Amino acid sequence: MEKAGWVERVVELLKKEKLRWVYYSNVSTNPRDSQVQEGVSLYREQEADVVIGLGGGSPMDTAKGIALVASNGGQIRDYEGANRISYPLPPMLLIPTTAGSGSDISQFAVIRDVERRVKMSIISRTLLPNISIVDPTLLLTQSEDLIAAAALDALSHAVESYVSRIASPFTESQSLQAIQLIMKFARRAVESRELEYLEQLSIASNAAAMAFSNAGVGAEHALAHALGGMFDVLHGWVHPVLLPAVLRFNSSKCLNKMAVIGDTILGKRYGSHQATCDAAIDKLDEFCASLGGALNLRQIVSDPSLLDDLCRIAAGDVCLLTNPREAGWEDLLGICKEAW
Repeated sequence: MEKAGWVERVVELLKKEKLRWVYYSNVSTNPRDSQVQEGVSLYREQEADVVIGLGGGSPMDTAKGIALVASNGGQIRDYEGANRISYPLPPMLLIPTTAGSGSDISQFAVIRDVERRVKMSIISRTLLPNISIVDPTLLLTQSEDLIAAAALDALSHAVESYVSRIASPFTESQSLQAIQLIMKFARRAVESRELEYLEQLSIASNAAAMAFSNAGVGAEHALAHALGGMFDVLHGWVHPVLLPAVLRFNSSKCLNKMAVIGDTILGKRYGSHQATCDAAIDKLDEFCASLGGALNLRQIVSDPSLLDDLCRIAAGDVCLLTNPREAGWEDLLGICKEAW
């Protein structure tokens, strides 16, 4: 963001309006709890009263974490889970520079607890920002890999929210719109970097975020969070490995919906719901592989003996509550073995 000039652009706008500001940039992929606490200290020292987040999911989740702890006290880990925030947050303005995480319009923040090697999901409507500025122009300075990884994140949001056990007609339409746009435009956006395709990815990301913010996600994200916590891998590149295996596991409980997804991405249905579902998963597998990243879990986890711990951690993730099929840690282990 600094090299691309977007930080300077924001600072210019603040200076023009004669607004006092302080800049905090100690944010990494899979943002750490310590980075949130450091930002909180700066916020308090400078007597700040507004938080602006610029970047992808990691900077925006960090911004949310800073606003949360600065106003509610304690440590970020105190708020792990759903609806544990008692007091209002300071005004937040988020500016996404990727089309994928949806953090700028969702009630989720995900922060890594380094000591426990766990990515904590924090869920509350209080985490919704006051303003989100979505400008596809900011995507022009992203690398092809980051555009692809973000699109895969949005695709996972859309698919998992569509089959979620608390999905509704309101969220389902948004999920399907996102799936359709990503399947149609993601590869074109990565290959050409043309603004019209990047704009479609921004629309898709927003639709997917509105869907999963209200309907939740599922086992794929529970496992992805565990992988990020244990191995610090880029979130977007986990989805090509896990999503097909998770969908095969879930399909018996959401066969009709998987057939609708198949109709959306294939443009037709086969002789049965099961046949359409199988073809849809194969198509998603092929699509994910075409965008790059790891193709199997052993490219991320080198030691299979770690899978038990990984799945036990994932089994405690709040995202698992909305998965369409009940899943214990042994079920998740079976998914990981299929993805191995």
